[in-house]
Amino acid sequence: MKNENNKLLAGCVILYNPKVFVFKNIESYLDHLDILYVIDNSEIIDVQFANTLKSVSSKIVYVPQSKNVGIASALNIAARLAINSKYNWLLTMDQDSYFYDGEFFDIWLIDIGNDGKIGLLAASYTDEYDRWQRVYSNNFNEIHFAVTSGNIINLEAWSFTNGFEDKLFIDEVDHDYCLKLRKYKYKILTSKKILMGHMIGEFHETESKAIGEKKKLILHNPSRYYYMSRNVLYVCKRYFFTDVKFVLSRFYYLIKMLGKMILIYPEKLTYLKFFLRGVRDFALSKYDKYNP
Repeated sequence: MKNENNKLLAGCVILYNPKVFVFKNIESYLDHLDILYVIDNSEIIDVQFANTLKSVSSKIVYVPQSKNVGIASALNIAARLAINSKYNWLLTMDQDSYFYDGEFFDIWLIDIGNDGKIGLLAASYTDEYDRWQRVYSNNFNEIHFAVTSGNIINLEAWSFTNGFEDKLFIDEVDHDYCLKLRKYKYKILTSKKILMGHMIGEFHETESKAIGEKKKLILHNPSRYYYMSRNVLYVCKRYFFTDVKFVLSRFYYLIKMLGKMILIYPEKLTYLKFFLRGVRDFALSKYDKYNP
């Protein structure tokens, strides 16, 4: 199945100010790849980390950006590198994600041979991955959306849909890409088993006087809420006439997030400031990296 003109599986991981635990995460999938593109979005390159990383394996190709170009652009850089090296499929990973074992790399090959309309195959990290699921095979269900980490993406589909949306920078990059795949009738599959560990935010327990009980929240850095509000509004506008159900669900998500900020978030004014700046920049059509 492998030959020089039709190589099997490349991979990429996107770094930003990485810590030592990244090495262990990479080890969980490196043996299953022909090559791994490490796209480093750190503004200041850790030379010692980079040198250690390159010494781990000859499969690793380290690609420093010396600035934060965002998740979407970094994924696009890796996809172009893989295509230029004649790969048809690309594993996409966050630095915080890892595989529990090698099962995902055993099962993905089973289904791709008979279906040219598979856009991506995702390794599940939760059993609440998508409300809509349809049985596809013994190993996978078809779903509407998958997060960008833990995917094996079809690079032909990536080319056909013009890849990830660079200007979104970080949030909603996954939704936008999956919506584009679905627009062109590509399938999005997820494993039936939980095969991957993935960090989605920092847990923060707080007590709200407004509701009188403790709530466990998944919080991000406050600046992320700028991208969340701006980019949710962007995809709602872009896909309003092609996927009304999605638009309504994301708009509800945005309203619910705003309500949580007001009622139970710590440092409410800080979070609200970034949230409202995102709304403002959406109205002004200002995208890419946040610039205060």
